[in-house]
Amino acid sequence: MKIQIRTLYKCGSCGDIHDDEDGARECCQPEVEEMFECPACKTIHDGEDEARLCCESDSIKCPSCYRDYSSITLSFQAIKIAGHCTTCNPMFTIDQQQTIQDLHFQETGRREHLFD
Repeated sequence: MKIQIRTLYKCGSCGDIHDDEDGARECCQPEVEEMFECPACKTIHDGEDEARLCCESDSIKCPSCYRDYSSITLSFQAIKIAGHCTTCNPMFTIDQQQTIQDLHFQETGRREHLFD
């Protein structure tokens, strides 16, 4: 009679022995934690409210496509000036474009252009 050696798999975290490799791999999978990022300064927070209040960044909803935009985006200024965001309608007059870009620079200190 031939002796059959069986392969077993050990969980790397708790040391439990499993019959199959997947069982050992799935045994003590790490927990996934949900984190939230402040849209203004990109700081990571544990709670959504903390991230929202971090830099007290405002947000606005485009009346055309209902997307939300934070105050640090060009679309925030575009909605205030032209009544729509840069995603759902990227067409602006030259005066609107200059005003949007200037207001964005005044708010954020970053020079961004609508059509780069």
